[in-house]
Amino acid sequence: MHESLLAQLKKAFADRRLYLVGGAVRDELLGRVTQDLDLATDCRPEETQARVSDWADSVWAVGEKFGTIGLEKDGAKAEITTFRADTYDGSDRHPTVTYGSDILEDLARRDFTINALAKDLHSGEVVDPYDGRSDLQANLVRFVGEPQARIKEDPLRLLRAVRFCAQLGFSLEDAAEKAIRELAAEIPRISWERIRDEYDAILLSPNAGKGIKLLIELGLAHHTLPEMEKMRLPQNVHHLKDVLEHTLESVDLVAADKTLRWVMLLHDIAKPATFSEDENGIHFYRHEEVGASMAREILTRLRQPTDFSARVQNLIRHHLRITFYQPEWSDAAVRRLMYDLGADFEAAVQAAKADVEASHIIPEDDFPARLANLLERVASIGEAAELAKMKPLLNGEEVMALLKIGPGPVIGKVQRFLLSEQIEGRIKTAEQAKKSVLERFSSTGEAP
Repeated sequence: MHESLLAQLKKAFADRRLYLVGGAVRDELLGRVTQDLDLATDCRPEETQARVSDWADSVWAVGEKFGTIGLEKDGAKAEITTFRADTYDGSDRHPTVTYGSDILEDLARRDFTINALAKDLHSGEVVDPYDGRSDLQANLVRFVGEPQARIKEDPLRLLRAVRFCAQLGFSLEDAAEKAIRELAAEIPRISWERIRDEYDAILLSPNAGKGIKLLIELGLAHHTLPEMEKMRLPQNVHHLKDVLEHTLESVDLVAADKTLRWVMLLHDIAKPATFSEDENGIHFYRHEEVGASMAREILTRLRQPTDFSARVQNLIRHHLRITFYQPEWSDAAVRRLMYDLGADFEAAVQAAKADVEASHIIPEDDFPARLANLLERVASIGEAAELAKMKPLLNGEEVMALLKIGPGPVIGKVQRFLLSEQIEGRIKTAEQAKKSVLERFSSTGEAP
């Protein structure tokens, strides 16, 4: 798909300079799949647009002040930017953009050597003024030029450096690591939305645990997710790893799904706040409840969507229930678990598996057998998502007519009772609902 688009671009810019740049070249050299293509040209934006408009399926201005034109053809996307020469005034991470004269000037403004690469689409020559190919071979993330200067220009590069380590499995070059440690306090210049995006990218990377550990060790978490710094805590004698090591391993054990990765990162976030120790050992009483509340605060700080935050909170609040399941549980208890998790039941199962596997419990318990038993029982009951949609069989007007009462708090109490009975399978029809309401509320005098 990309080959066809690149061939059309070479033809459209046959008389002008056109380079594949940055991550697209880096990924090609690493044998990685690139989703979108970034290119640089000596054409001004209006000329670029004119050269692609007659054959591309769609064309748009990505940002006129940055000189970037986006296009799509047969599902493949590309962004073409006029050669740039950025300058920074030191007070704002957003540069003053002027058009550059050649590809070397354009590459000089880039953050890391492994991104300061270009490939001439006409000749196939790779332009590598900062020896980025050597850093690719050495698995190193190194700044272009003087690290402190690059960071002060744009502190987002502090997090981008960690993100590339996590995505590529690379390490930081010594000078880069030193500069990041020294300038970690520059992070507040970045918006929380940009910080969120980098955290998401790190958590969705193949080496997410390594990325989070780097954020902590470099002092970057101190300014973004300080709660993680307190997690170097021992667990009970049956665990081989401390809370932080357990957390980072559990992150890597779940699929690269944003919800699951955030759940595992934060599922034990409240253990430092709930830590206690007595003659019976170490305890973290109610850490799941406190953790759900802390997750809400953290995800709000990071400007995560409200519905996403609610899902993460719910999974954290209930993350121990599948782990602690026993075959002796009643059907009502299983149905209650299904109702509470709803559409996230499968995600909760995956979280429980990772939590147990990363715990390295000694001696090993029978969790796989218990989980298999739970899943059999769940399958016999039905879909948890459908169960979670359950509503009381009697509406407010029906309750008032049945009990001969007017509006008031009793109505809500009756409906909560009904819903609880329905969830646990004791009431299945409207007639059963009426009978239970009369028995429960008329005989006890709870309803007037």
